[in-house]
Amino acid sequence: MDSSQASPDTVSAMYQDRCSFWIAESEPKSSRRLRDREEMSLVLTGHGLSLRVEKGSLLIRDGHTHYPAKERVWRFFPGALDVPPSIVVLDGSGNITLDAIDWLATQRVPLIRLRWNGRFASVLTSGGKTARAEQVEWQQKTRDDPRARLDFSIDLIRQKAENSLRTLEEYLPPSPLRDRACANLEIRAKTLKQKPPRSHASLLGFEGSIASDYFRVWPTIPLKWKAQKRHPVPDDWSKYRSRVALRYGILLHSNGGGYNRGATHPVNAMLNYAYAVLIARTQIRLVAEGYDPTLGIMHQKQGLKGISPAFALDRMEPMRPVVDRAVLQLIGETTFTGADFAIQNDGVCRLNPELARRVAQLAMERCDSLPYPKRGWRYQRTRSSRAVAYGK
Repeated sequence: MDSSQASPDTVSAMYQDRCSFWIAESEPKSSRRLRDREEMSLVLTGHGLSLRVEKGSLLIRDGHTHYPAKERVWRFFPGALDVPPSIVVLDGSGNITLDAIDWLATQRVPLIRLRWNGRFASVLTSGGKTARAEQVEWQQKTRDDPRARLDFSIDLIRQKAENSLRTLEEYLPPSPLRDRACANLEIRAKTLKQKPPRSHASLLGFEGSIASDYFRVWPTIPLKWKAQKRHPVPDDWSKYRSRVALRYGILLHSNGGGYNRGATHPVNAMLNYAYAVLIARTQIRLVAEGYDPTLGIMHQKQGLKGISPAFALDRMEPMRPVVDRAVLQLIGETTFTGADFAIQNDGVCRLNPELARRVAQLAMERCDSLPYPKRGWRYQRTRSSRAVAYGK
């Protein structure tokens, strides 16, 4: 059958098959031991989902992503070991009652909301801990002191270079291109430690070189596709090209931002979801540690001051290459079909909701096992200048 003549029933059946496939992939591969706490976050998506309290317990109904589909319902009791450590709601529609919000706060279960395009939307936490004066004072002083701000930023980028190197070595296929990139990243990481840049502008150039070395190897990743006659995909999806969305490739933004938004390639669409999960998890950790997640040090966009989780963007920077491994793992294990993605009228690539659920799950697993950058950062004076020192 010619791909252009595929019937709507055929396309619909394939979409249902892929939804069922990703649901099965999202199911736990082993059962939780009765005496262990649940470690896997609960990820919800689809239309008609609901969270409400019924007779003291939290009753959750998952949304519908395709038809026909088996209804998925969970009931959690206060203090039970099976209560998930967090709940993620991906796009979709539905309702959550005030009682459910209170129940989650009491049980200290964060509720994370992500938009359909992988953008971080919001996070609701228990509010049990608020920003502590000494932590916020450290953030403000470090932000305002050029030397301290530079030291802080250099350490983040150095850790990012080291993590990028490990990701390339362990998750990308061997090639001369990868070997050159690994050598460059190793040199850059050592330079940042031994002869660091003397200005923030120089550091940003250094960071750009690290990202260029890192993502230059990604086109060697083999993307596997099947059933293209029934569900064709663009030719440029046969391999990964760059983090820049193709529709932004000609007319770049004058402020240097926004290139990665509105992903036009499946890999970038999955990366956006993974990074949104990382932002949310980092913000939750910062709130628990008493920091103001909106008071950035390396990220200082004035227009977003007090709105964007700028300090979360700071702290997540070294972790990006680590979360990338979730997407690389998925790519290595999966043969995709066109039913896993949809192209919007503006060219943006949208994930099948069940695939988005799986990406969020894998990203959550990476985030929850991450050795985050050293915590307990404090601000102190040295004899010559103010500098950042690290806690325990």
